Amino acid sequence: MRTRVGKLMNQNTTYTVVDMETTGTSIKHGDHIIQFSVSFVENNQIIDSYSTYINDGVEISEEISNLTGITSETIKNAPTFDQVAATIYKKLKNTVFVAHNVNFDFPFLNAFLEKVGFPELDIPAIDTVSLTQIFFPTLNSYRLSDLSSHFNIIHKHPHSSASDAAATAVLLIKITDKIKTIPQTTLKNILDINLELPQDTLSFISSIYQQKQSKKLELPNNLVNVEGIILKKVKSPQFIEKLKVPKFPKTKSKKLKLLEPGYQWRESQSKMMNAIYHNYTDSKKKPTNLIIEAPTGSGKTLGYLIPMAYLVQKGRPVVISTATIALQSQLQKTINHTLNEEFGFGFNSVILKGKNHYLDLNRFLLNLLIDDGNKQSQFIKAKILIWLTETDTGDLDELNLPKKAIIINQINYQSGFSDDNLDLGNYDFINRQTQMLKSTDIVITNHNYLYQNARKINETLNQKPYLVVDEASTLSDVAFNSQQKHLWLGTIKKNSGRVRNDIFQTHAENLNDIFESNNSLLSKTERIAQAVDQISETNTYLASQFAKFFMKRLNQHRSEVGLRLDKLKEFIELNQQQITKLTSLNSILQNQLKSLNFEIAQNSKRWTPADYEIFLKFNEHVTKIIKFIEQLNIFIDNFAANNFADVILMKYGLDHDPNNVILESLQLDSTNSLSKDIYKYFKPAIFTGAVLFTSKKSQFIYNQLDLNRNNTRMKRLKSNFDYANQMKLMVSNQTPMPESFDNDDYVKYLSDSIIDIYNSHPVPTLVLFNSLQLIESVYHNILINNKVPHIFASGISGSQEKIIRKFQETKNPVILGANGFWEGIDFPNNYLKSVIITRLPFAAPSNPIAKARSSYLRKEKKNPFISYTLPKAIMDLNQGMGRLLRHENDYGTITILDNRLVTRKYGEQILRSFNPDLKIITGDIENITKENKTFFNSKENDKLL
Repeated sequence: MRTRVGKLMNQNTTYTVVDMETTGTSIKHGDHIIQFSVSFVENNQIIDSYSTYINDGVEISEEISNLTGITSETIKNAPTFDQVAATIYKKLKNTVFVAHNVNFDFPFLNAFLEKVGFPELDIPAIDTVSLTQIFFPTLNSYRLSDLSSHFNIIHKHPHSSASDAAATAVLLIKITDKIKTIPQTTLKNILDINLELPQDTLSFISSIYQQKQSKKLELPNNLVNVEGIILKKVKSPQFIEKLKVPKFPKTKSKKLKLLEPGYQWRESQSKMMNAIYHNYTDSKKKPTNLIIEAPTGSGKTLGYLIPMAYLVQKGRPVVISTATIALQSQLQKTINHTLNEEFGFGFNSVILKGKNHYLDLNRFLLNLLIDDGNKQSQFIKAKILIWLTETDTGDLDELNLPKKAIIINQINYQSGFSDDNLDLGNYDFINRQTQMLKSTDIVITNHNYLYQNARKINETLNQKPYLVVDEASTLSDVAFNSQQKHLWLGTIKKNSGRVRNDIFQTHAENLNDIFESNNSLLSKTERIAQAVDQISETNTYLASQFAKFFMKRLNQHRSEVGLRLDKLKEFIELNQQQITKLTSLNSILQNQLKSLNFEIAQNSKRWTPADYEIFLKFNEHVTKIIKFIEQLNIFIDNFAANNFADVILMKYGLDHDPNNVILESLQLDSTNSLSKDIYKYFKPAIFTGAVLFTSKKSQFIYNQLDLNRNNTRMKRLKSNFDYANQMKLMVSNQTPMPESFDNDDYVKYLSDSIIDIYNSHPVPTLVLFNSLQLIESVYHNILINNKVPHIFASGISGSQEKIIRKFQETKNPVILGANGFWEGIDFPNNYLKSVIITRLPFAAPSNPIAKARSSYLRKEKKNPFISYTLPKAIMDLNQGMGRLLRHENDYGTITILDNRLVTRKYGEQILRSFNPDLKIITGDIENITKENKTFFNSKENDKLL
């Protein structure tokens, strides 16, 4: 930060907001400026602008032309940079340079000024990206186009520097206005953090703080100072009677009166509303469980929200559970915007999720004073300080933080230990959540939280609420996964090293340094170190024995294998003495840690915040060792009592190191678990989803949801899509079906087929796989062919969110996707045009879980394929196909590269699960590519008519 910047930034400062279009991002590689634009801001107003194309005789690539709209013809008569440099230098001199990503624009421009003989611009420079990230901390994206959309900034030509500079100038004004509303205490807390921002950005914040300091400003009524941190005041629950229609609208005319204007009539949605409402209000029938299959496009969400809105008025709240945390947020937005604002209801809603999603204000207060040298952590602290003036919930998910940010586990609940916490009352966000739950109308949770906390919800509400289970097909997976127990065998090795580092490290302050003058604490610390060393030594021996027993002949191409239970029993018996020793040492370690923490607490006034941070980390590392040994003992005790899993998986790394092994115990029998752990705490429930049934008489969904047909009614709604015209399904009748995915001929077949189908009419395409290993092989094969310009792949191109974002920003891209791409993702309206399914989604026969499940079902005298494998594949296949049509104006093709659909008897059952209006064509790849091209050509011709 430059020492003279503060003098230049005041109310009279001229801010020059610059944007440039260039041929690339690297001066070293010969990239040039092709357009320069600047908007001038004074007194928080745009006063002037300047823009020019630049022609230094460089070639403009097709990619840059597509992005910016600038071609060689555009700049044909433009001046060279040398000719405009004097004008640019004069306009920017004695101003403050502003850019959206200033660390690119400012150095790039200075380099070109120096090239033509001008000195480097020695002026302050500030960055609107980092400013927006701090002062608008809950936005999903900080790209200029997205910010322009959010703030309603006129931005007609993104990636034209004139439009970009003008939009950034408006953004700067909005940032300035926002900072001026921030309390002085919050700004001072931000400035007190050792915060590193691009160029002179921090000085910009400081200049506004100094202006505010000269005025005596009262804290706004909606904010409160809690231990030196400014927070939004807790709002009392508001019970507002706003309902426009006093009774449930039973008829079409009454429903239209509620829904209009702006909502399209859907017959299936109306039937869903009636079925749910009458299920609980029909005096002639008792309420029952109700399964409603509501295909995509049927208006499912409002289909259950509207009847529940009328039922909730009678005093019984509703709990709505959905599959993911992201869907929880979407659902609350629908309640707030549609139910409350548009339809006139006045409901309170609360989102429930695990404690680790929430900010622990005690831990944040402690962490705020500590600089651990992590730039990202310091930046996130600044965002949180602003967010705390806005949030009602303390839910860290509102901030869209990077999932691997170190600071998250330093400031959330359920990580580390806390001692002598301040009693923050309703400013403790977990306590606030409980209070909000007591007075809410609609509870929005996810299946995982519901499974773990159904009883708690019931007790807090003090009654049996209604229950709606959305995306119901995934609830059984939650029950199955919740019974899994995980043991990472590297826990002791990793954390024993960390413990020794906490005590003896030489590159930073350690526990011995802190306790230097206290012999008692030094002695206790030494005894803990000795106990950890003994535990580590014992663990090393057990790990070597484990490797000899289970890791001699592992398959290089797999990463998991099922362990034989008799072999595991033998291992435990042979090593019982060492396991007992580990347990005894763990008991000693627990007592020693408790004694150390007690003495630390007795001397609490001696310790600095930095000391406490070291205590926290030390406790966290020791506690992980203690908990691992406790879990190991539970694992062994359950095994000895035969209260154990049906299968134990060993997941291992390529190095075959036992310290990289994770053991998973799985129980396949989840009979009655949903009834016992969830349903008994609620009124009869509503279960809904786009794909729930595999046939008219299917028992599969009843088994999966632990439901009895005798007290459960079902309803299958018709789709609103015109499948005969909107979609064409093509099935390859000549497909190699090797047992192994690493078959070269099969990889070539898939790669060639995808290339041919795509190039018959290039459109945004999603290719679905069952194997990440196969994706990798096909991805590299397609790249070598160089016939698909933009391709992204699961496990290669980043996270699912990143891949989807890139996909939507690119012209006619291809995604090779697995796992989460089969369900739960939406693309923009009328964007995705082609789905290619490489193989029917049966679990691999070699999969240890599939093997164990088959064995278990045979013992239950059931056919594994008929009772589980086939119906599960049918549901997964329909979910994958459901990615294509999401809106009424969507259209496209689905290609299935698996001839078993037409050659095997079970293929008939799969085909019967599809919409009866769907056109199905079989043939070889040549025939499929022709049909694909014909379909899209006809759609384009329809647009011209």
